[in-house]
Amino acid sequence: MTDQIADVQVAMQYLTWALEKIEAVGNQEAAAHARIALEALRKGSDGKTEQSASA
Repeated sequence: MTDQIADVQVAMQYLTWALEKIEAVGNQEAAAHARIALEALRKGSDGKTEQSASA
């Protein structure tokens, strides 16, 4: 399970970086999609990342 949590965290970091670049070029549609993906990962990992930090 720890590998999955790490993968989610890495994916969220990549999406965050991508979102910054997408916003810099001004593509609002792509930025909206990146935000949706980021939110889906956050919702899917709720509680899991906190558990790994305390373990």
